[in-house]
Amino acid sequence: MLGLMVSAAPAVSVPDEPQAAGDMPALGAVRRAELLERWQSMDHAERARMVERFERLRSLSPEEQQRAFRRARRLSDELDATEKALGPEQRATLGRLSERERRRVVRGLFRDGTYRTAALLRRMLTEEELARLETLDAAARDEAINRVRRRAVEQVLRDLSEVGRELGLDAESVRALQSLPAEERRDALIAELRQRCREYVAREGLPSGMSQTAWEHMDNGSDDQFVRGFSRRMRRDPSFGIAPERWEKLRSARSAQARRLAALSEPTVSLRAARPELSGRSLRQAALASRRAEVLAGLASVGDLGDVDKGRLAALSTEGLWQVYRAALERLRRGVNGRSAVTEAMTVTAKRAAAEGRGGSSDERSKPGRSRSRR
Repeated sequence: MLGLMVSAAPAVSVPDEPQAAGDMPALGAVRRAELLERWQSMDHAERARMVERFERLRSLSPEEQQRAFRRARRLSDELDATEKALGPEQRATLGRLSERERRRVVRGLFRDGTYRTAALLRRMLTEEELARLETLDAAARDEAINRVRRRAVEQVLRDLSEVGRELGLDAESVRALQSLPAEERRDALIAELRQRCREYVAREGLPSGMSQTAWEHMDNGSDDQFVRGFSRRMRRDPSFGIAPERWEKLRSARSAQARRLAALSEPTVSLRAARPELSGRSLRQAALASRRAEVLAGLASVGDLGDVDKGRLAALSTEGLWQVYRAALERLRRGVNGRSAVTEAMTVTAKRAAAEGRGGSSDERSKPGRSRSRR
């Protein structure tokens, strides 16, 4: 839900009529000094990459150059928004770094967010739609991705009954929200979320690790700033903003889900007898592999997965499925809702596989013992 709200309230507004490449404004003295400092901070290899990129840009057609400038400006604006959403203490920490180190940290935060958004949007597409997306040119692909983003936003606004359960809204409040136009519905949802957080802080105090200054920065900021800050807080503490009595009920239900899933990796006596050389994690992986169909059904049920995600889950190797299973269990035990627990686990597993240069899904099934390891 929060990922979709971030998509619904973008920080960046890109003009429909981009400036021509030759109409770019002249650089001021401060900006020139910043760029010069950046260039001087680069090592030889990084300078060589920059020169190569510049030469590639020069070789593009005027229309392609405009798209490149537009993307660069959008990235710059998003990086600024990412840093602006951080609390004062976090920005002060960044301020103690060199310019190069600060940019690296902010880019890392931005990449994490864009990966989650990309994974969320991919779940809206079938494999055929994803394959077709890869065949489009840059302009058509951007347009298609924007259409998918709008579909994702529309979906969360339609699915207000589930959102209402997460926020603890009564049926009358949900009906009132559903009667609003889409844009007003989004704004009303974020306003409701703000109010719930304010009531929580007034009643329970600030959560561990959050200062008064950081809370005021989040609460008094724009919708985008608030949602970004709230999303980061929820990843650390999924109980934030939820009344203690309601949280206990949610956590109890999610703990029960975790126990049912955990039972699927409990080895039987017959398995132990058949594989006496295995122990610990290797034995639990073997037990999980022997119950693959049950595990797939269990994760799909807990995560309320659609057909596309079910297909991706079924395509995972034994090791990939183990990683999703363990990551989902860890999240459920912390109190994360079932849908988020499973879909986040799938995203993290796919990201790890991409970083290691291997597919997260494969026809080849890994042998047990060779692994690396709000519903």
